[in-house]
Amino acid sequence: MEINQNHYYDVVKRFLRLVGQWPYQKRKESLFFLIFALFFDANVLFTQIKYLTDHLYVDWNFLESEEERDIMRKYAENCRWHVLIYSSYVYISTVSFTTTSLVPRILDIIFPLNDSRPIMLAYPAYYFVDENEYFYYIIFHMIICAIMCLTALIAHDIMFFTYVEHICGLFAVVRYKFEHAVNERAKSRTEKNTIDPDYLYYKNIAVSIRAHQKTLRLAKILEDTFSLSFAVQLLLITLCLSITLVQLSSQLHKSAEAIRYFVFFMAQLFHLFCFSFQGQKLINHSLETRDNIYHSLWYNIPVKKQRLLMFVMRKSIEANTITAGKIYVFSLEHFTTIVQSSMSYFTLLSSFT
Repeated sequence: MEINQNHYYDVVKRFLRLVGQWPYQKRKESLFFLIFALFFDANVLFTQIKYLTDHLYVDWNFLESEEERDIMRKYAENCRWHVLIYSSYVYISTVSFTTTSLVPRILDIIFPLNDSRPIMLAYPAYYFVDENEYFYYIIFHMIICAIMCLTALIAHDIMFFTYVEHICGLFAVVRYKFEHAVNERAKSRTEKNTIDPDYLYYKNIAVSIRAHQKTLRLAKILEDTFSLSFAVQLLLITLCLSITLVQLSSQLHKSAEAIRYFVFFMAQLFHLFCFSFQGQKLINHSLETRDNIYHSLWYNIPVKKQRLLMFVMRKSIEANTITAGKIYVFSLEHFTTIVQSSMSYFTLLSSFT
């Protein structure tokens, strides 16, 4: 049965093409979009990215049953929704942050004063023109620039989300393979079968072990590819959260400014949470392989034949993680730690203002 994987990955493909990160783009096309992308994650190695992207398509060819395909479809569909929700939220937050500059103009219409309220731009900029006369052109330009900048960030992030969801799907398939192999061997003791049950068991377990090793290798490559760039991002996020809180606390008497910085703060928090959520998901899925074997019918298998499962269980004792510089582990537990650290830095910075 032929599966149309493009349905699941088309959103990711379009974003990556926009910033020249799609591995299958022509060189000229890739260079063109790289010029218009204002920043690019230089630490991501194209060879590793292409290797990971190849597996998004190749791994579907090694699925052996409809149940395994259903598992991968489920994770691919979840990935598609995560990508759409994340990109939509970032774009909405960006536009909301930028369009708060319109608040003084709106208030001038609803509650006019003797003098017009001062112009409030989204970020400091000088356009060498009369800001009052070209105000709406300036706002439009700021929105376009912000969207272009955030498109590169979104492309990088959803690429990572897609890889994590795919690896989690592979872990789920591996769990199914082991559970199916063990349970089938246990049932064969009470059923008459022309095929040697030991042969089927060894064959199924061998296939499951190879699939597990391949998934572990893929998770390791993902970690090595993004670890350094995530270290830079984590440092910036921690500092930005603290500085944004300082700005928010100092602008509480100005409702428009306070709302703008609150939107920016929530966007940063959401960005960090998404990475922590994906990291936690990878941790859980890597450990669930061991748990599934524990809860299977392994005790109905002869002792000598249980030894094959021990190798997998040993490999699954230590969770696969996504780290920032091999130091910080992305998880929901550590997410709260970063938020607490940002609050501490905020308190420190506030004491100097």
